[in-house]
Amino acid sequence: MPKTKPQKLFFTAVTAWIMVYIMTIYNMVLANGAFTNSTFLLALQNMWIEYIIIFLCALFVSSPIAAKLAFNIVKQTDRPIFIIFTIQIFTVICQVAFASIIGVFHSYGFTTDFIPNYLSVYCINFIMALPVQLIVAGPIARFISKKIFCRN
Repeated sequence: MPKTKPQKLFFTAVTAWIMVYIMTIYNMVLANGAFTNSTFLLALQNMWIEYIIIFLCALFVSSPIAAKLAFNIVKQTDRPIFIIFTIQIFTVICQVAFASIIGVFHSYGFTTDFIPNYLSVYCINFIMALPVQLIVAGPIARFISKKIFCRN
């Protein structure tokens, strides 16, 4: 877990990048109905506006909300893995909420069917985002952060 502001900034940037890249690939595959080698490059080329928005949302909105919600369930004295997973789950809940607004806008625009479209996009993205965060993005970001910030 990041302890200082630079560590938090770095950790959030890495986690957001991994999540946005994987979720961009996921949504491109859903939209196109096909997964090809070019999907990796197209996702990398098309993810940057979403990355900036999601990074800023994570840094200033989702992370503080997720921490408050998590510490209503876990205590500082609980095992670190329980604290990490609880914070990650609430972060995904918040972040998918923001990302789904972007997704609905890109896919459908803001129409009279915004709410059903939003709920559909939220559910489809949450199903992928939660395991990606718990199994891929979180562990990779923690590993990279430990290698950079922990000098032993």
